[in-house]
Amino acid sequence: MTGISIGWLARRRACKAAAGRAYAGLMKAALAPDFYLTGDVADTFEGRAGMVMIHAALALRRIRGISGKEAARLAAALNTRVLDGFDAAYREQGVGDSSIARKVRKLAEAYYGMGLALTAALDETNFEARKSALEAVLARNAVTESSRAAGLAAWLCTLADGLDAQQDSEILAGNLDWQTGAKVR
Repeated sequence: MTGISIGWLARRRACKAAAGRAYAGLMKAALAPDFYLTGDVADTFEGRAGMVMIHAALALRRIRGISGKEAARLAAALNTRVLDGFDAAYREQGVGDSSIARKVRKLAEAYYGMGLALTAALDETNFEARKSALEAVLARNAVTESSRAAGLAAWLCTLADGLDAQQDSEILAGNLDWQTGAKVR
C-alpha cells in the first residue's frame, strides 16, 4: 500500500511542477512587452487578460491533444493555475472579497468561451480558413483592433504549429516552446 501512495504522490508532485513550468512560460510569453509596445494589444488589464487566455488556450489545446491521464491531469492543473492567477490579479488591484468571486466567474466564462472558439478556429485544416476564423475570434473578443487582427491571427497559427511540432514528453513536462511565435513577431 505504501508503494502505491508514494507513486501517487510522486505523480502529483510531477504534475504540479509541470503545471508550474507551463504556467510560468505562458505568462512570460503572454505578458511580453512586444504586443503592447506595438499596439497589437491594449496595455490594459483586459488586454493582458486576453493574451493570457490566448496562450492558455494554445497550451491546453496542445496538452489535450495528448492521450492519457497524465495529460488530463496537467490540463486540469494548468486551468487551475490560470484561474488562480486571475483571482490574484484582481486582488492585487484591490478588488474586495465581496465582488471577487463574481469578477473571476465572469472572466472564467470569457476564458472558457474564448478557449473553445480559438481551439475550433485552430482546428481548421486550411490555413486561410484557420486565419480568418482566428481573426473573427480576436475581433469578437476585443483582444485587438480589427485592423490588427490579421497579423495577430497569422502569428497564432505559427505559434500553434510550433507547439504541435513539439515532442509530447516536453509538453507533459511543462516545457512549451513559446519562442516559435517570438521568431515571427
